[in-house]
Amino acid sequence: MYRARTRRGELHHTFKNKYIMMKTHTYLILLLSLTISATYSTTAQEKTTGKSLIEGLFQLNEIDMHVHAGKERPLPLNEWIDFFARDGRKVMLLLDHLELYRMDDIKNKEWIKKNNFNDWYPNTKTGKYDFIKDISTVESRKDVLTFRGWEIWEGEIDEGLEKEPMKEAEVIGWHISKAAWNGKAPAGKELIHRARQIIDIQKEFPVPMIIFHPFAGHIKAVKEAATKNGRNLSSINKEEYRYFTPEKQKELIEIIGGSSVYIEMERGMIPYWSDPVVREAFTEDIRPLAEGGVKFTVSTDAHGTGVFNESYTPEFYCKDLGITPENVNAIIRELLAIRAKKNIR
Repeated sequence: MYRARTRRGELHHTFKNKYIMMKTHTYLILLLSLTISATYSTTAQEKTTGKSLIEGLFQLNEIDMHVHAGKERPLPLNEWIDFFARDGRKVMLLLDHLELYRMDDIKNKEWIKKNNFNDWYPNTKTGKYDFIKDISTVESRKDVLTFRGWEIWEGEIDEGLEKEPMKEAEVIGWHISKAAWNGKAPAGKELIHRARQIIDIQKEFPVPMIIFHPFAGHIKAVKEAATKNGRNLSSINKEEYRYFTPEKQKELIEIIGGSSVYIEMERGMIPYWSDPVVREAFTEDIRPLAEGGVKFTVSTDAHGTGVFNESYTPEFYCKDLGITPENVNAIIRELLAIRAKKNIR
């Protein structure tokens, strides 16, 4: 009787041990599977996080968000666009200076003759609307995506805006120049002031807005001041070229970071890029902005065929500045979304 109970106890004990071993083995397999799965997921995430599909992005040299296609263009509109398409452009912002459409008949004819331009929009009363209508017609092209807009001198923000034609624009670009600052090239403080004003203007005109060519004038002014004072350009230090202080960078990021206000990085910066001191200062100015959520555009600011004498390679300077295709595509995606919403019935 005792042996039988002992034997049953041994069998029970053996079965219990096997059950525990099987359960432990199963748990280890499950744990291993979860570990492999987690490792795979982490690896996959590391490979994909923060990266967009190439198919969903236009590359930098395919984008030109500042092309003059109005009174100053050298060719009929479609022929003018053909030049850019053959040069690799897939996305273009077509625009013109709004103030050119305020001349009366006599001044317009004098201006046309003086600059040897074609008089594409001879009716000075309807010219601005004829231009917008003209560039709207090319939106049906299949080889290039075009948007329409105006370039407006920043001083008009203070002096008074001509609002009616602004209603027809998909994009408004603000022409930054020293003329609005009593002849002194603007820098970080002035740009922040304009950025605040532009944000306010967007409440009435809810379209993407671009701050056009704000940096080259400052660099040029620093070099001119040094030359005027008898200094060798090689004596200019990095701090003299700086556009922003770290505090101003943070302030600008707070104002326009993640917003629909963009800063242009035009090809006019290339001549300065060969100067290592300028390049270092400019990188310290711009890279923190890009990393902080400020968005940029790239462009040629083309007025004539001379723009095709050199290769269009915005990646040449954008890469070091931290300006990625994802960043530059932001305005394109926003504009397409706005168009799509308007077409939904």
